[in-house]
Amino acid sequence: MNCLQNINKNKIPNDIIMLYLKLYQFKGRNKEMIGAVENDYDTLVLETIRTDSYFLAKFLDLGINESRYKSILLRNVQPKNKDERLLRNIKNALIRIHEESHEFELIDREIHDLLKFLYGDVTNNDLLHFSKVNQSKKEKINLLSSGHKTKREALEALVNAYHHTKKHSDYEASFIILNFVVDFLLLKPFKAHNEELGIMLLYILLMSEGIESFHLSSFFEKLYKQRERFLKLRQEVAHNWADGMSDTHNLHRFILKIAIESYQDVTEMLRNYTFDQQLNKGDYIENTINKLDEVFTKDEIRYQHPTISDSTINRTLKRLRDEKKIRPLGKGRSAKWMKLYQSPKKNNIHEQLNLKL
Repeated sequence: MNCLQNINKNKIPNDIIMLYLKLYQFKGRNKEMIGAVENDYDTLVLETIRTDSYFLAKFLDLGINESRYKSILLRNVQPKNKDERLLRNIKNALIRIHEESHEFELIDREIHDLLKFLYGDVTNNDLLHFSKVNQSKKEKINLLSSGHKTKREALEALVNAYHHTKKHSDYEASFIILNFVVDFLLLKPFKAHNEELGIMLLYILLMSEGIESFHLSSFFEKLYKQRERFLKLRQEVAHNWADGMSDTHNLHRFILKIAIESYQDVTEMLRNYTFDQQLNKGDYIENTINKLDEVFTKDEIRYQHPTISDSTINRTLKRLRDEKKIRPLGKGRSAKWMKLYQSPKKNNIHEQLNLKL
């Protein structure tokens, strides 16, 4: 395991140790953080999952237009093509990850199962199998593949090395996770989609090690917005990897800063959440309506304000109707509403999925 096998050669720089201290100050407040939104926790997590799904799909350059993103993520409509099926599978996988992150244990079989879960109805079945070991001279001297006849054996050995390193080394969990993921990405155990799996494994393992801010703040939004930087660092760690001399510190700094930023975002969100409980929720709903299209639905308001009750939304709609600001187009739960004034702004889909109320 080129990175894991040589992890003891690493000396952690002082600035990374300072990032550890900052991160662990936040992690120590996990219970307090979750408790502050206990009544609305499941709803807020679902909003995070939708946002994560949207930005991970963007990161992977899926060819889906904004209206279809909205339909699949908000209304659970049936996908029409491979990219839309992958988006649906990503969302369903993230739901399971959030539900089971505390009980997650890394097993090579589960990595393969995740590949099939994401791509089983998306790509050719032949691409869902382990790749073959290249018998070139360069591959033969590769520390990961030497001694292993198949990539399946190599992946099993890598997973075992991860657990052994966690148990017997004094390195911080995020550093061990990062070195495992780098080894996985460069091992390329499967015929296709190793990059996507590597990113998912990084996300799962960080959450399983107690970075619970990712339940309430989108990891993949931050990754997407720094995509070029991440890809550059991803290329850097490949240098000298075959010789066991890969430098993972810059990528480690990058991931730690994302984790810290997520905690900072959640801290701000909790301030707003507490503040919102004390204000007139009808005003927030009216402000949301101002930003929606000229014709909108009650569902669009509900997705913007997942913690506000239907009765409050209905009262606000009735008030605005009586004030001649809106009028209904039809009757029933699926009825649309039309604004009788011009909207100042039209939101993008990622703004419509934002957690902040």
